[in-house]
Amino acid sequence: MGKEWNKEEFFSGITEDYSNYKWYNGEKSNPYQNDVKRPLAASLWEYEKEFHYAFLDRSETGESLSESYKHWKENLLKEYLPGKSPNPEGDKTDWEKSFETGKREA
Repeated sequence: MGKEWNKEEFFSGITEDYSNYKWYNGEKSNPYQNDVKRPLAASLWEYEKEFHYAFLDRSETGESLSESYKHWKENLLKEYLPGKSPNPEGDKTDWEKSFETGKREA
């Protein structure tokens, strides 16, 4: 591993560069757990934390952190979060906006 790893055993630079993340900023526990103004923030923090560790664990593909995060977020919004595709319940949630605000946005 040599020079690629810092003393905390994170990939070089990743612990210092959280500019891609809106919710996860390296905290040990979820600071949004009881946030009533932004009820989705806690789950968005968890998603970003999972991305962070997945990025650390995966094999090197040459893709930068910002590019990986961009693709991950696009896929999360498109495939995982509800309301993005036509929904028989009539959910008109704008999940892109919800991701930015931490609240359910129509």
